[in-house]
Amino acid sequence: MREQRRHMIWTYVLLVIFAVVALLPLYYLVITSMKGLEEASTRATFWPESFHLFQNISFVLKYPDYQVGRFFINTMIVFILKASGTALSCSLAAYGFTRFRFPGKNIIFIVLLSAVMIPSELLGVPIFEFMVNAGLREAFWFPLWIGAWFATDIFVIFLFRQFFKGIPSELFDAAKMDGCSELQAFFKIMVPLSKPVFVTVLLLYFVGTYNDLYGPAVYIISQENFLMAQSINMFETLYKTGSSSYIVPWNYVSVATMIGMIPVFFIFSAAQKQFVESVAGVGLKG
Repeated sequence: MREQRRHMIWTYVLLVIFAVVALLPLYYLVITSMKGLEEASTRATFWPESFHLFQNISFVLKYPDYQVGRFFINTMIVFILKASGTALSCSLAAYGFTRFRFPGKNIIFIVLLSAVMIPSELLGVPIFEFMVNAGLREAFWFPLWIGAWFATDIFVIFLFRQFFKGIPSELFDAAKMDGCSELQAFFKIMVPLSKPVFVTVLLLYFVGTYNDLYGPAVYIISQENFLMAQSINMFETLYKTGSSSYIVPWNYVSVATMIGMIPVFFIFSAAQKQFVESVAGVGLKG
């Protein structure tokens, strides 16, 4: 009994240490948002010498180019297009791998999984060249979401497939006897039963779209088309003079980052239960 209690104590101690390490960047972000410009830009302190949080928030929100509402709407449009395309196309692809039998199915799936090892940056140059030559570089954020409608996210296909394998095939046999086609069975049976994994995909794509800076930085030039991640960059280069050395106002950058984190926090909190259910289901049904 004493040995078990000692083991439990050490387990909690390690968990607390890992939690502190994980929360340290968030703590420093909050602390930096409270600092003045000189302190945040020149010294690394773990407690602000003076309190400037409200002044920093006022500066960021009143900055003329920082149209946070517009940036948020832009991000939501890209997220909806990417997430809906990925959820629909990848779930249909996973449904095919789960329900149908055809020659070489397992080999095709293995080859598909091996494509995960191909760096996405490897295809960046030809895709960029095509989008520019086709005049689609900034046309309704086309390069950021069009690929999602062709089942290009292999991890999501794997996620759906593993979840679909745990749904009894007798349900689809009964649906066929009632005259349902495969497409009707997918939308009437598979989709309602797979709500947790659909919520997980939406959650992952929301966070991914919010954090994506590479894609928007490559394709988006006009400031009115900026996404949330790009809006933070405008404060990083606020005092850029053209030389290699310039002051970065980390206090303003921290405030803009915290503003951008608010929707992510609330959405993840609301969908946390479905996210855990999906991950647990994939682990048990794999």
